[in-house]
Amino acid sequence: MKPLRILTIEDKKEEAILRQKSLAVKPEELSKKDLKDFLDALLHSAKNSEEPAGGIAAPQVGVHKRIFYILNYDTNKWELFINPEIEPIGYTKKAIPEACLSVPNREEKVLRYYKIKVKFLDKNGKRKVKKYEDLNSISIQHEYDHLEGVLFIDKILKE
Repeated sequence: MKPLRILTIEDKKEEAILRQKSLAVKPEELSKKDLKDFLDALLHSAKNSEEPAGGIAAPQVGVHKRIFYILNYDTNKWELFINPEIEPIGYTKKAIPEACLSVPNREEKVLRYYKIKVKFLDKNGKRKVKKYEDLNSISIQHEYDHLEGVLFIDKILKE
């Protein structure tokens, strides 16, 4: 399987695509083979990207669906999120340098919630609710922003 092409801001047309808001995955799509194939291809692309990836969102390969993966730093396993909804837990925030496959050769500090609760669907359409903190929380927020057409460079912490 060949990795999907990652769109980058180096091309203005691709940046315009990256800045579009994604649409929810419909329940009937979850059982379709083309969606399952896309989920496999998206994960394959993250695992085989030129730069090490901690996550990947569907819009990064030009698909405007509310889907992303993160590499869970606690388990070292990839986790899939479909139609995620994020809720901060508390007010604590943390700023760490972030990078992105769609924004090559750039690392900037972004302030994000330290703890979050995420409601999402798994690949079988089962509703899940999980809590995350620290790097996993930050990764999820970064990937979620892609679904909203927002890039981390839009949120750089001014020191």
